[in-house]
Amino acid sequence: MKKKLLLFLGAILLILGFAKLSSVNADAATIKATDWGAKKVFTTPKKTRGVWYYKEGKKVKKFKITAHTIDGVKLYKELNGKTSDRWVNKLIKADKKSGYKLADKVGESAWACHTIKYHKIIGFNADGWLAGSGDGFYYVPVKKNVKGKKVNALRVGEGAGNYLSYYAYKSRKLVK
Repeated sequence: MKKKLLLFLGAILLILGFAKLSSVNADAATIKATDWGAKKVFTTPKKTRGVWYYKEGKKVKKFKITAHTIDGVKLYKELNGKTSDRWVNKLIKADKKSGYKLADKVGESAWACHTIKYHKIIGFNADGWLAGSGDGFYYVPVKKNVKGKKVNALRVGEGAGNYLSYYAYKSRKLVK
């Protein structure tokens, strides 16, 4: 009798363990942008790459742009209209099922990017994956006068109109 009971309880625990593992893997997979339509990696313009310093309030902060990431978040090329609409509709349905927590995780797992021209200078726009268009952050390399010298800077804008947020510099000393 004890053997049958132990065997039965062991089987139930084993089944529950496999069920838990598969649900954990499903949750982890849903926050990868590649599972939500991301196919082509975006390459940032060379002049925008590097470690950049900027001032927020009284603190100097930094971020790093590499060929395919911003602070470790992967960058992908935006999807075209119909494909994007199809994936957004899927995300809306899945987000509703998850209690409206999934869309934020998908948006933070990767950014959708495209190149832009700002006063004939090539930069790029980065926004949360499947977040829609006309928003996000704009990164454009520019020249700025700091203490009488022209230095390389990165103009960072945000919002639908590429409104200036701040200028970032390659050196902490250049931040005013």
